[in-house]
Amino acid sequence: MNTSALLLINMGGPARRNDVEPYLREIFSDPAIIDLPGIVRRPLAGMIARRRADEVADRYESIGGYSPLFHWTESLRRGIQECLEQQGDDVGVEWAFRYMSPTIDETLVNMQDRGIRQFSVLPLFPHYTHTMTGSVMKEVGRVATRLDLEYDYVEDWGLDDDVNVVWTSYLHDALRQAGPNARVIFVAHGIPQLYVKRGDDYPERVVASAKKLAATLPAHVEWCVAYQSKVGPLEWTKPYMEDVLDKWSRVDAPIVMMPLSFVADCLETLYDLDDVARKIVTSNGVRKYVRARVFNDDPQFARALVTVWKERHHVGCR
Repeated sequence: MNTSALLLINMGGPARRNDVEPYLREIFSDPAIIDLPGIVRRPLAGMIARRRADEVADRYESIGGYSPLFHWTESLRRGIQECLEQQGDDVGVEWAFRYMSPTIDETLVNMQDRGIRQFSVLPLFPHYTHTMTGSVMKEVGRVATRLDLEYDYVEDWGLDDDVNVVWTSYLHDALRQAGPNARVIFVAHGIPQLYVKRGDDYPERVVASAKKLAATLPAHVEWCVAYQSKVGPLEWTKPYMEDVLDKWSRVDAPIVMMPLSFVADCLETLYDLDDVARKIVTSNGVRKYVRARVFNDDPQFARALVTVWKERHHVGCR
């Protein structure tokens, strides 16, 4: 029986339409997302969730009615488990969501019941940010302390060489599909600018990844970084994806969209990039639009994450 485990954690998503409102409520109730006192934050989260539930549910309906993260996270877990077994490592691989069942709390209780006493956390976010990775680690710390479990974690892995080999292959495959004179937009999930002003260096990490990938492009290829998924009236990290697409669509040369924030296909890739972004550029006359693939359950990515974990999971031990 394994007494240690590797725990993969992603944001999560609804399994059906009725899950959308509670899922949104969980997100906006998180103080890492809305930095207000609980007495204000919780009612506000409920109001936002009620107002946005139908719109977000309709978006999920357009991609199949539920979040693909359930399938892709379990499939990636199996790939990592297989890789560890091939390398002779007696470590079980588990997974949890931050805002949906199986939650971090549920998963750690289940692990404890099966005799696991220590674990490593591998957040499935390439670049550390307070609003997501920080929130995950705070919740892990809260539950692990209550259950008297020991843990360590990897902060992020977006600049790891093995990961970038995989990313680079996706980028160049998309360029080949796009054809001559293609341009590249490296797109990442935005965060409120307020957190950047408070010291969150997430944009610097994203740009560093983009530069590392851009260094593999032919010298003539134009590229930039943009941010997607802005919510609400506050200023978020710029430039916004929609603004870049409007500007770049004035020229009909092909556009490659290269996602940098998502391990697996989800609402932000299948709806925001494959539907919204595609419609913006094709309606403006751009010859071709290609969205580069994300990792999903690519065995090469599973091996890269195992390498990352083995090299760096000593960070932040409890």
